Amino acid sequence: MDDAETRLRDTLDSIAQSVSPSPDAYAKARSEWQRRDRRRRLIMLVLAVLIVAVADIVGLWALHSLAQPDPPPRHERIDVIVQP
Repeated sequence: MDDAETRLRDTLDSIAQSVSPSPDAYAKARSEWQRRDRRRRLIMLVLAVLIVAVADIVGLWALHSLAQPDPPPRHERIDVIVQP
């Protein structure tokens, strides 16, 4: 059991020695994350504005379609009767 652990440790150490980390890997990952975050926020803002605009348009349309039209002006003579 100890021999297998030693061989595994040696193998992993040799693999780790051959890997060279990129000096700007963190900066690249951080800029990518910030770009995705900005894009997500922008999409959510556009969706919110779009939903509010559609709700306003539907509400104004409903108010306009349900409004009673003004009655046409009457050309008849209206007499006022006053009681003594």
